[in-house]
Amino acid sequence: MKSIQYFNFQNSLSALNFYEKHLGAKNIQRLGGDDEMFDHMPKEYQVDDDFTMHASFEILGETFYCSDTMDNKKIDNSGAIAVFTFDYTNEADKDKAVAFFNKAIEGGCKATMPLGKTEWSKLYGMFNDPFGVTWMINSE
Repeated sequence: MKSIQYFNFQNSLSALNFYEKHLGAKNIQRLGGDDEMFDHMPKEYQVDDDFTMHASFEILGETFYCSDTMDNKKIDNSGAIAVFTFDYTNEADKDKAVAFFNKAIEGGCKATMPLGKTEWSKLYGMFNDPFGVTWMINSE
């Protein structure tokens, strides 16, 4: 058994596009409102073509899920945190963590704690994305 972070967004398509471009998301799978399964649904269950019923994506080899809020209602994702932990002695993992953090900041994410050494971690950093999610890098 494992746990997978599930995000809700007002507009998952926008988040997925941002994550692909600026966080390196891969293997994006999306079930949208334009899927034929919605063709015969009662009127009250019809959704716009760009509505995301469910999506999955991978960042740094980890899987995440997301969907849109019903009627694309605003949602506050503050408090949603995704943490990547890695072995500091593994140079390849350390390089991936640094590149991920830097690419996110270059893409418009806001660093809430610069990437660096702390009392509790040899390499630690946090940033918020435009959708309210906090992403954290933490070496073991």
